[in-house]
Amino acid sequence: MIIKVQAHELRTGMYVHKLEVFWLKDPLVHNAMLLTTQQQINSIVENDIKEVWIDLDKGRGPELVAALDEPELPEVATESGDMYQEIEQAQAICLNAKGQVMDMFSDARLGRTIDTVSTLPLVDEIGGSISRHPAALLSVVRLKTHDDYTYLHSVAVCALMVSLARQLELDEEQIRRAGTAGLLHDVGKAGISLAILNKPGKLTGPEFEVMKQHPVLGEALLRKSGAREDLLDVALHHHEKMNGSGYPHGLKGKEISLLARMAAVCDVYDAVTSNRPYKAGWNPANAMHHMASWEGHFDRKIFYAFVKAVGIYPVGSVVRLASGRVAVVAEPGVGSLLQPKVCVFYSLVTNQSLCPEIVDLADRYCWDSIASPEESACWSEVNVDSLWMKPVA
Repeated sequence: MIIKVQAHELRTGMYVHKLEVFWLKDPLVHNAMLLTTQQQINSIVENDIKEVWIDLDKGRGPELVAALDEPELPEVATESGDMYQEIEQAQAICLNAKGQVMDMFSDARLGRTIDTVSTLPLVDEIGGSISRHPAALLSVVRLKTHDDYTYLHSVAVCALMVSLARQLELDEEQIRRAGTAGLLHDVGKAGISLAILNKPGKLTGPEFEVMKQHPVLGEALLRKSGAREDLLDVALHHHEKMNGSGYPHGLKGKEISLLARMAAVCDVYDAVTSNRPYKAGWNPANAMHHMASWEGHFDRKIFYAFVKAVGIYPVGSVVRLASGRVAVVAEPGVGSLLQPKVCVFYSLVTNQSLCPEIVDLADRYCWDSIASPEESACWSEVNVDSLWMKPVA
């Protein structure tokens, strides 16, 4: 996606698509270039260029810069833990959680009420994994098949809500409520025809109108079950947008509750990064860039916090390095969202596969850096998930 930004908004990591001038004669600056130094940006500003077209598919966007610059939200401290060990635990949690959510949806389809209190141990288990190593569960739960999408989507949104709530520094009870709301937000889909819910292709207009009834159905089911108001609210309003273009009530701005605004971000992120029969999931890094460009969709402060919680380059993102190598993000950076640990697997210089190697971009002796996200579809023949899910020998 190509957008226009003001010159003063430029940051390193952005990809200049077009400068909109023909007279510039500067060896540091030209069309179709990645900004890698502040000197390049200074040259653009000093030459009185006011606006620049940038490509969000090849570099950072302005909103992600704002997320980095946001001063109010410190990094959340977590317990130290081994990433790969936690991945194994996360896989077990997801397997158990999928069964519980399937049972919950089955009860709902049979007209039975839902015991929301019984979900708390699962929410606490997910919260424990997030505390030990946030990236592990958030990355594992993104890997879904068509058959288990509906159920693991609920688990994923629960985990994302817990992580976001911690980043927003909510208290422990609020974090627990956020996770429960995430787990139950889509329960109304139990009232949607399985022919529509499990359709392997894109929904038609009339089918989508039926699907849009799931928030109302979910709120009614949870109300019948005696659920608390905050859970009812998230089930009903997680598809509302800040500009009022959402559904079912077209709420605007602060008319939407905090938890519902959080759920809107978490729900969309997991949906667009998950593979579907009719559409491959977006590279997580590209998803961040695209979501940042959607004017009026999300609460900006909440979105900035989400970026910090999940990362600009989440685990599993395929990226191109300045060296011309391709890598998959294997672990978040400790001190910087822009300097994760990556597993290098291909050279664009030699057009050859490389022996997988973990590179810590934050290491003081590392000379490489992320140049841009890569389209995951371009590397569909490479099992990139195996590169971050298991330690490289």
